[in-house]
Amino acid sequence: MVQIFIASISGYLSLHLFNVLPSYWFLLLLIVVGITVFIVYRSVIFICFSLAIFWVVFDANQYINNIDNIPINSSNVTIDVSISTLFNENIPSEYFEANVLNLHSENVDFVAPLQLMIFWEDAPRLKQGQVWRLPVRLSRIVGRVNQAGFDREQYALSRSIHGRAVVVPGNSTPIRLSSSRSLRQQWLDNVTPLLKNTRYQSYLTALTFGLREGLEAQDWVDLRDSGLAHLLAISGLHIGLAMLIGWWLGYLLRLCLPQTTYWLWLPLLCGLLFAFGYAWLAGFSLPTIRALLMCLLVGGLRMWAINWRPWQILLATLSLCLLWDPFVSYSAGFWLSFGAVIIFLIMVIIGDSSSLADLPWQHRWYQRLKQLCKVQGYLLLLMLPIQWWWFGGISFAAPLTNLLAVPWLSVITVPLVLIGVITVWWPALSSLLWILADISLIPVLHIAAWSNGSWMLLPASLTPVLVIIAVITVIWPLLPLMYFRWLYISAIFIVSCWWWKTHNENYRLPGWTLTVLDVGHGLAILIEKQQRVFIYDTGNAWGEKSIAQSVIEPILAYKGISAIDGLVLSHSDNDHAGGSDYLIQRYQPLKKYSSDQRNGFSACVMGQKWQWQGLEFAVKWPPATTLRATNSDSCVIHIQALGGKGPSVLLTGDIDAKSELVMLTQIQVEQADVIVVPHHGSSTSSTQTLLDSIKPSVAIVSIGYFNPWGLPSAAIKQRYQANNIDWISTQDSGQVTVAINQNNYYISQQRYHNSQAWYRPQWLATE
Repeated sequence: MVQIFIASISGYLSLHLFNVLPSYWFLLLLIVVGITVFIVYRSVIFICFSLAIFWVVFDANQYINNIDNIPINSSNVTIDVSISTLFNENIPSEYFEANVLNLHSENVDFVAPLQLMIFWEDAPRLKQGQVWRLPVRLSRIVGRVNQAGFDREQYALSRSIHGRAVVVPGNSTPIRLSSSRSLRQQWLDNVTPLLKNTRYQSYLTALTFGLREGLEAQDWVDLRDSGLAHLLAISGLHIGLAMLIGWWLGYLLRLCLPQTTYWLWLPLLCGLLFAFGYAWLAGFSLPTIRALLMCLLVGGLRMWAINWRPWQILLATLSLCLLWDPFVSYSAGFWLSFGAVIIFLIMVIIGDSSSLADLPWQHRWYQRLKQLCKVQGYLLLLMLPIQWWWFGGISFAAPLTNLLAVPWLSVITVPLVLIGVITVWWPALSSLLWILADISLIPVLHIAAWSNGSWMLLPASLTPVLVIIAVITVIWPLLPLMYFRWLYISAIFIVSCWWWKTHNENYRLPGWTLTVLDVGHGLAILIEKQQRVFIYDTGNAWGEKSIAQSVIEPILAYKGISAIDGLVLSHSDNDHAGGSDYLIQRYQPLKKYSSDQRNGFSACVMGQKWQWQGLEFAVKWPPATTLRATNSDSCVIHIQALGGKGPSVLLTGDIDAKSELVMLTQIQVEQADVIVVPHHGSSTSSTQTLLDSIKPSVAIVSIGYFNPWGLPSAAIKQRYQANNIDWISTQDSGQVTVAINQNNYYISQQRYHNSQAWYRPQWLATE
């Protein structure tokens, strides 16, 4: 049985290895081989493995086929949708998920149900379960693909979302076809008025229904820094508590009933019912499904008097989760949830299982506290690689905050929340319980606020070190230091040599890199040499968020860069300078240049030059600064190694055709091997005169799909290609990195060279 589970899990997870989905003929061949192995050797391992691969590839093909039903270019259609997102009436939301019931369009083939992420500005009050007829602009999902940062395409896959839609009221008006609400929505609507007078309404809603939209940006920072984010959503721990409460109530009920075998399993059944109900309230999120499956397995094994070890139950749960939803392994919750459980099992295996019953009560409490501290220490060390992989850093305050907060929430807050949501039919009692639960959160959230600033971003270069720390943590009790000291000394020596070699290689590299980040419509460029960086433009900003925060900061952390030597803002438009305030506040760059008049900035004007890390920055435009720099005032910079050695780059901002021609008549503009296309490939720039003067070999344009301006212009793209200039677009290639040495340069396209995966849009232009 264990071999079957391991083979199946391996088959399900093999989906991560495919850049292109294998054909069904190949999969059938695997199944035939598996059947042959079974007939000859009576082993089911290979056939289970091949059937698991067949299943996940079948699901993946269905997912891709559903996406193929959506037009590549945005299309105005009318759709009937059933809303699947839960709404809190006190928290307005413009984004929601919905299942498409019908498509009213001859241009779109409707084969299977589609799951869409829908944006509806100024939407009326929506409820889960309602059916609407909406005029929308339907499109496929294309995300930003960079070395680090949020991956929208992977996120959509993890939630089985096929496309996006924007409600565009025009000739037709949205029509509500059904006002029915789901039972879960009705329950939330009944609970919401009872939370009106609570201070931490958003946290209580998250603990009860898994609805976290009410948490503000600072709340997320506090939860991240304290390592408590997993507690303030319905986690597996809460499902276990729900089952325990249900078991206890069932036990009390059994005492009141006739003592017959009919009621023998009543506590267990009540516990499972409570666990199922709490998981249902949370919308069957991954941690709740994992915990619920474990509860069901344990309950079923207990009823049938079957004895399985904990790790066998874990393997069965993991296999069932992947069977139910193969794409769940593309979410952080999957690895964090199962990772934590695996760590607990490791502690059980390598831990001291001696009984505490014979010890005095003081020693028992001391040993239990010692065990809790040990658990938190193991979680910190063993979760290092997983947390870095998904979030780029770790919280060093997590062991202490969890040591204090987990028992408090488990014993006080969660029971109050559970009883409060159950007694919603008795408003007076339920309101009292919610107030008490709200008060119980005060010390926990004070601990979270106290931990602010304890989050540490870790560079990619530390990945092997993190893995080695996790491995040593596991094998240390099995291979004690006093008997295997030379093993550890050798490991430390090898890691130290590797780190020293890598560190010195990075600083001795003679070349430099130009990185055009994938920021959608906008521009953000990193000029990097010897672990130091100069930034040209910062991309967009919207509300409290910005490209600087969501893209630039994660990439700098990934590279291990903690300071910015210089910042250049080409002009004032939001898509070029929107994230500058955040970047300046976060990194405080030493030198700042701009073509408009900004406090603390030096002027970026024609004829100015400066040197940095053996590179010369020569400003070619504008002739003077302005109060507010527009496209025509963009700061144009030529970058090359000192003495005119090696390939060069021309950064152009959003300069227009008129400014291009004036610039070429007023100052000598050297030829450049690489040009960043002016104004995102607009027809108002990139004159033939500019191309004849610069004579670039490669043109890189920073642009996003489905932009409202239809950029880049087809005529401009054709102009570059007619001049034998390679055209590379971030909308197709993702992040573009140009590695420049003394004699040559090499181009890496993130989407095609480093982040290939079967779920990436195959219809994008390839290299």
